[in-house]
Amino acid sequence: MRFLRLERTELPESLPFVMALAGWGDAAGVASQAVARLAEDGVVVATFDADELFDFRSNRPMLHFADGELRSVRWPRIEILEVEVAGRSLLVGRGHEPDFRWRAVGEDLVAFAGLAEIDRFVTLGAVPAPVPHTRPVRVVATASDPGLLATGDELLPNELVVPAAALSVFRKTLADAGIPTVGYWAQVPHYVGEPYHAGQLALLEHLSRQLELDIPVGSVAAAATQQREELDRIVASRDDARAYVARLEAIVDRDEPRSAFEPPDGDDLVAEIERFLRESSQDGEG
Repeated sequence: MRFLRLERTELPESLPFVMALAGWGDAAGVASQAVARLAEDGVVVATFDADELFDFRSNRPMLHFADGELRSVRWPRIEILEVEVAGRSLLVGRGHEPDFRWRAVGEDLVAFAGLAEIDRFVTLGAVPAPVPHTRPVRVVATASDPGLLATGDELLPNELVVPAAALSVFRKTLADAGIPTVGYWAQVPHYVGEPYHAGQLALLEHLSRQLELDIPVGSVAAAATQQREELDRIVASRDDARAYVARLEAIVDRDEPRSAFEPPDGDDLVAEIERFLRESSQDGEG
């Protein structure tokens, strides 16, 4: 392996491998934060060489100051951990989307998957979408074999051409190597900030079904309920926001039977967004 270093002489075998990366394809931090919840008490089994994968000007290290002194530097990273969830062991990959050497990282992941004889490779992602927070979070799946999907999973429909997330490239590389792969994508309202708990909850629920594992989600569900109430209050306090959310609801509800993942009709969407921005601008000038 060129850039992946093992931190253990012996690897756990035949475990599912779940991965999410911060960056492109992680709207509102939904996927990376969902994985962070899984990895809280994990033990690192492998790490990638950050110096070879990151441009530290675009992915800058974070500095921790205390009492006027620089105490630590936290570097962008990609690491693989062994974690225990509901009495079962999993492999969890977390970190930042790399700037460089995507193909080499994918090849290293294939090699690691062979050494660990992983059961399957499951990725989590999130995309910003013209959907309201008042509707259930929609999650769609991609899979190397539709037979891998769990009950209730929704396969990405039709054809879609979009800019790549590194994680999707890695999943394709593993699939081409004969490793079972599944990817879940949550649609996140484009106007919400980080964190968005309802998105995390939706991904964790789908992951629970995929792994047939009772992942604890009580705290996430409570946070999602509280955040929904806060968003409702904010929207209710502004006529323009209330009208905008209502228009999104109408567009999404009208288009739900047609498409499970693609944005609502482009012309309608552009018209609604332009109208909202124009009305907001006029209100500000007044």
